[in-house]
Order: sequence, then structure tokens, then C-alpha cells
Amino acid sequence: MRTKLVYFALGLVLLSPTIILGSAAQENQPEKLVLWVDIKDFIGSGTVDHMSLAVQEVSDGRYSAIVLGIDTFGGSVDSTFRIISSIQSSAVPVIGFVYPAGKQALSAGTYILMATDLAVMAPFTKIGSAQPVVGGIPVNDTKTINALLKEMEGLAEIHDRNRTQLARFITHNDNLLAEEALRNGAIELVASSMDELLELADGITVMTIDGEVVLDLDGARFVTFQEVPRVTIVRALSDPVISSLLVSIGILILILGITSPGFGAEIGGVVLLILGLIGQGFDVNYGALGLMGIGAALLIFELYTPSFGILGVGGIALLGGGAIFFVTRPPGPILISPDAFNVFIQTIIGVLAIAAVLFGVLIYKFVEIRKKKTPIQKFPTGEGRAVDNISVDGEGYVVVQGEYWKATSREKISAGDRVVVMGNLEKKLIVERLRLTVVSEEDKESKADGSD
Repeated sequence: MRTKLVYFALGLVLLSPTIILGSAAQENQPEKLVLWVDIKDFIGSGTVDHMSLAVQEVSDGRYSAIVLGIDTFGGSVDSTFRIISSIQSSAVPVIGFVYPAGKQALSAGTYILMATDLAVMAPFTKIGSAQPVVGGIPVNDTKTINALLKEMEGLAEIHDRNRTQLARFITHNDNLLAEEALRNGAIELVASSMDELLELADGITVMTIDGEVVLDLDGARFVTFQEVPRVTIVRALSDPVISSLLVSIGILILILGITSPGFGAEIGGVVLLILGLIGQGFDVNYGALGLMGIGAALLIFELYTPSFGILGVGGIALLGGGAIFFVTRPPGPILISPDAFNVFIQTIIGVLAIAAVLFGVLIYKFVEIRKKKTPIQKFPTGEGRAVDNISVDGEGYVVVQGEYWKATSREKISAGDRVVVMGNLEKKLIVERLRLTVVSEEDKESKADGSD
């Protein structure tokens, strides 16, 4: 018995360094982090910038993976392809997760999900409807469709997914729920929560564009990637409803400014028009230069016109806004589901109908006011007082209706004399002495007798 205790104690002594070193190694092991990036709403240039910044964030080696939380009805073809390029350039594996339950990754969202290294959907989520549209009409020309098919087939080959099903998303506008997508080989996993996603994905070998990678997500913690203000603004402007309304309302305000008196409406209309064009795909560099040009003009105008700082503040705001928008995005067809596009059209028509009526009434009222406005009387009439001595055909100043005027006269007038305005000549008043009629007592009595 004593011998066994000795051996046991000796074993503990020999194993203790190993246990201590192992514990120390676990304590020194860096925490596993997974970057959560929201890909939601309309896929535009703001989403592209957000994704690009996220890929830069993981380049320092602190993160084990990126998880894209996808909830979108579609977006721009160009923006979608640029996001795919960012995914493929990531230093860590990218997991696509259509989440939470009941959401969707339609059209552009389906392309983005298929580009990820591991495609996952929450229960009752939906993908599909990947045929592009232009002006609400599905695109059927072979040049565009074949290019998109090759892109989708290439993604299927990289990640070993069902090539036929991925092609049908474009050619047949297939829509699949999570379980259907899993059975058809379009995705790899179905997960109900973010924690379940990490649990199921841990240890899976994924095929990236650079080769196979084994996901090490055991005990990993999510870190949410926050949008920077510039991305938030650009993403909002990229929304087709917002950009369309900005363009249309900008035109209405511009017309209002042209047809009505005052200052400011014209500039406001131009600014809204430029912002709307930026959102619709107009080259942002030119748009930004336009905003900065207006801002600079306002600042210069402030120097020569007293406006209590309003023009200066507006100029500074436009200069700052122009600096924010220095990024380009060429226009192109959009990847968006027909249902979502119909909602856009209905919203735009409804809001613009109301705006058009309101601005129409305002424009009509301003035109009516301008028609009824009486012309400004340039020279005064009536009586006044001479300030200077005025010789015959000479010049001097008189006060008429409380204002000083240069005057001339065909008779001699002394300072202080009462005068009456007879007309004007070459920006000068023509005046005469005011002659008061003196009525004698006899005249009064004769007038009284005559009346009797």
C-alpha cells in the first residue's frame, strides 16, 4: 500500500509541470473572435464600402472568420459584384447567414450568399429571384444573362454547390426556403441562432478561393462591425425610393425657386437633385464637386451680402458634404425581386403625387402674387420742404415723404420753403414753391352772399 502511494505521489510530481504549462498556455491563447457584418436592405455603394472596411478590419489576424448577416431584397449588379470581390479577397473565411428566421436574401442577396465560403440559412428564410431587372422589366438578353450565369456557375464550382440549382435562380427565378435549399445542395447548413451557427460550423472544412480552410470557431465570440457615418449616408442615398424622391422633389423645388420671388429655393432644388443623382448611380466625384462648388459660391456671397450667417453655414455644410461623397459608382441594372420593385414604384408614385400637388399649388400662388403686385413708384409726389437754396435751373436737395431727393426748379427757392413736386427729369425731382391762397374777409363775405 505504501509503495502505491509513493508511486502516485511521484506521478503527481512528474505531471504537475505539464499541467501547469498547459493551463498557462490556455490562459495565454488569444480569444477567438468572429466579425459580424450586417448586409441588409438595398445593396448599393454604401454596402460595398461597409463590406470593404470589414475585410480590412480582419486583415490583422485577430479574427477567425467573418459572418455576413444577410437580410435584403436585392440591389445593384455592380455593387453585388464588388461585394463578391471583397469576400474573395478576405484574409479569413466568410460565412453567409440569412438571418433571423423569416427574412430573405433575394436576388443580389442570393449572389452574395453563394459567394461566401459557408452558406447558412435560418429556418423559414428565403433565397432566389436572381434575374436582373431594368426599369421594372426582367432582363432577357443573352449577353447579360450569360455573364450572370457564368458568375453563378463559377461560385458553385469554387464552393462545391449544386450548379444546376444555382443557375435556376437566374433562368427560372427559383425561390427556396432553408430546408429546400439544403436538400438541393445550394447551402451547407440550417441554424436557428448565432450560437448554433458557431457550434455547427466549428471544424467544417470550407473551400475558399485560395484553397481549403478548417473553421476553428469553438468558444468564439461575436464582435459586431459598426457602420461609419459616411457609409450610413451613402447607403441611405442609394435606396431607390429615397434617390428617386430626391430627384423629383429637387426638380419641383427648382421650378418653385425660378417662378417665385426670393432666394434659396433654387439652390435647395439643385442640392436635392445632385444628391438624388448620386444615389441613382451618377458619378459621385462630379456630384461632390457640384456640391462643393455651390458651397464655395455661398461662402463668397456671404462676404458681400448680409444674411446673418445663414449663407455661410449652408456653404460650410455643402463643402463638408461634398468632401464626404468622394467615391464613384457607375450605374447599371439592378438585381431585385419583382415584388420589391413594385413596392418601390407604388411608394414613389404615391409620395410624388402628393408632393406635385403641393408644389403645384405653391407655384400657382406665387405666380398669382407676381401678377397682382403693383409696380414700385420710383419718384415721390406731393409736398415737401427745401433743404438747400435752389437757383433757377439749379440743383439742391429737398425732403419729400421723409426722404432726401435731388431736385431742380425753374424758379428760385430758398432753404425752408414749402415745395410741391411737379414731375421728374433725369433722376431729379422738378419742384416749385408751394403757393398758399390767402382769402380776405371781404372775399369770404362775398362768397357767403353768393351762396345765399
